[in-house]
Amino acid sequence: MPKSTVLGFYTLGFSLGLCQYIDMVCIYCGAKTKVVNSRGQKRLKQVWRRRKCFNCNNIFTTIEHINFSGSLIIENSSGKIEHFVKEKLLLSIYDSLGHRKDALGDSLAITDTIMSKVLNSLKTPLINRYDLINISASVLSRFDKSAAVHYKAYYPVKKPI
Repeated sequence: MPKSTVLGFYTLGFSLGLCQYIDMVCIYCGAKTKVVNSRGQKRLKQVWRRRKCFNCNNIFTTIEHINFSGSLIIENSSGKIEHFVKEKLLLSIYDSLGHRKDALGDSLAITDTIMSKVLNSLKTPLINRYDLINISASVLSRFDKSAAVHYKAYYPVKKPI
């Protein structure tokens, strides 16, 4: 599969395809394991796998997901292209939801929803900053109007002229 022209990153689909060929070692004894059950989670673009150790026969579960900072890039507010860091998005959402009782849990769930929408709209590894802001504001406004107002105060929804 060809490389993307943006900073030489592999496309998202190629990255997901590689995950199934990685050897996993047992978390208990370090021996090789085999996959006994596997299920894709389309919304979060993750793979849930049940693994069994050849050596000690213990069974454990893994969840394999995309390394966003290694696969996606974003143009920051100064115009510089940098690696996308999902945790920055999480912190901005958490800051907006700070008034809620379970701000952390809500922030994690909303960030996953935003990432799902962003990943479904991607054509290249480059995330448009204003698309990310618009999607975030839209998801927040459906969840908590006051959080959306707080978010929009710090992140302008439309690109400045």
